[in-house]
Amino acid sequence: MLFLIIVILFFNFTGAGDYFRNGFLKISSPLRAAFWSRGISLHPDKIEGSDRDILLSEIVRLRRKEGEVDELRTALEIDLSSDFNLVDGRVVGRATEGDQLIISRGREDDIFEGMPVVTSSGALVGEITEALPDFSHIRLITHPDSEFEAEVQDRENSLGVISADNQLRLEMVDREAQIEEGDMVVSFPGGGIYPGGIFIGEIEEVIRDDVEAFQSATINPGFGISDFNILFIITDF
Repeated sequence: MLFLIIVILFFNFTGAGDYFRNGFLKISSPLRAAFWSRGISLHPDKIEGSDRDILLSEIVRLRRKEGEVDELRTALEIDLSSDFNLVDGRVVGRATEGDQLIISRGREDDIFEGMPVVTSSGALVGEITEALPDFSHIRLITHPDSEFEAEVQDRENSLGVISADNQLRLEMVDREAQIEEGDMVVSFPGGGIYPGGIFIGEIEEVIRDDVEAFQSATINPGFGISDFNILFIITDF
């Protein structure tokens, strides 16, 4: 037991744990990425396989490469790089905690905690919360701990706070703001975490109560968690 405690302390306080996890991800990331492309979240304790699975994984790998080219092409057409400095990263799977992803970029690529992440179409996905040498964890905007300022595009006095509790919401909006279903929600400039004007999602429902000083709205996020293989890290804004 004493030996186990010493080992745990060693990994926690020397940084060796980061390199251990980074090494494990290097070994497992090709398989994790193949399962990700098939819409399966793979955890280390659930790795199973057969000859058929190997063949399927190879087919998926080739299709994933085709999909990555399409995503890169979309990003070039939208020209995100004209607004931000971007680094692309391949999604290798979900982290063990929900609403978090792992991508194949890390400190060796000058990726650090706090950097925003977007899709090839420019939709906000989340932020880097942990950077290992070769991999990083992304906390999605749908994570319960995600909270930041946003506004409804082209609507006056529509500043609010994005929060997530089973559903993405814009809260604390002035009750006089004329917001409607179908309106676009974007990040607020000067909100601290993200650059301004990045698409977050579309208002699904506006919630008003005559006795409340504020109104709120539910939001359909601008991305589906399994809709992409490549994401883009904004390294400077």
